[in-house]
Amino acid sequence: MFNYSYAIDTASIASNDGNFQNNHIFYINNVCISCTQSNGLLDTHTIEVLRILTNCFMVNIICVFGIVGNCINIAVLCQHGFRETTNIILVSLSVSDLLYCLVVPVTKIRCVIMFFSEAMSITAHTFGTVYLFMPKFVCLASSFTYVSIIAVERFFAVFFPFRVTKIFSRQTMKVLVVSVPMFTATSLIPTFFALTYEWVLDPRYNITVAAMRYTEFYVAYQSFIDPYTWVGLSNGFCASSLLVVVSCCIAIGIKLIRAVVKRQEMTGRAATNDKAVKMLVTVCVVYIAIAIPIVTLYSYYQPAFIFTSTLYELVESIAVLLSCINASANFVIYVTMSEKFANTYRRLLSCSGGMFRRGSKGYTSNTISR
Repeated sequence: MFNYSYAIDTASIASNDGNFQNNHIFYINNVCISCTQSNGLLDTHTIEVLRILTNCFMVNIICVFGIVGNCINIAVLCQHGFRETTNIILVSLSVSDLLYCLVVPVTKIRCVIMFFSEAMSITAHTFGTVYLFMPKFVCLASSFTYVSIIAVERFFAVFFPFRVTKIFSRQTMKVLVVSVPMFTATSLIPTFFALTYEWVLDPRYNITVAAMRYTEFYVAYQSFIDPYTWVGLSNGFCASSLLVVVSCCIAIGIKLIRAVVKRQEMTGRAATNDKAVKMLVTVCVVYIAIAIPIVTLYSYYQPAFIFTSTLYELVESIAVLLSCINASANFVIYVTMSEKFANTYRRLLSCSGGMFRRGSKGYTSNTISR
């Protein structure tokens, strides 16, 4: 089993000028053994196996599916055009989910590199964590916010159908979708300066590697940054988004079900809105099923920029896995429950297939003629 956890106390490492550096601990692979907290939930071997299974295989497989699915989402939705405000927000959601699925595998790249060189995997993991650990939350927070906007917009469409076009005009929606990532990135700015790296000698391999450490900025303002990040921003984006989506979806679901029952009583025929209701309920159930465990995990196990136990890192990996599932699930929902989306998707496939066949024939004839 690969040894993920290692820390170098710089009190025992001489600097270039011969003096000893103090008051710093360099963290190798994001975990400090000297800080590790014991836990009675899982033994170390089990945690290592689960972490490798999650980070090396499950996260990467789901991200590949999410990248392909969100690219298809963007292509199909762009084919539909942007006359409807819903398409504007759905494209923005797909772009945010796509970026998240692109960034996450980079932060987990050590799982691939460690099979070839564990020393190189340490450096790769350090750079991935320092530069992408918090920026990936910009994509995640943006996705959660977009889902909240969709829920609120649908709420107004159901309860105030004559006012929704004025409240959520195309211009308003464009401003919203541009403002969301700018707002989330601005909110997370203090966290971008929490980690840095330095090159240190790893005595295990007798090679210089990039090791993480906290910045002087973080050390000076830790009492503000930690609660601001892991309590304020976590609740502000994740918990509040969950509350808004659940409230709006419950209200919309009750309203639509009552409308379906009333129409059936008046006409004596089965209502035609069953698919719309099912799709709405499915979207809500998937989002709620993903968001609730994330909120629960981050409430019980407070995250950190650098983990203080392997169990906490495993919890973070599980939360990332759930977020990847959330970022990849919309394609399946659209294809299976939206006939319009599925038809456009099939049309795009047939067009691309026809172009490929024509290109192959042209290439073959040119080759033969030569």
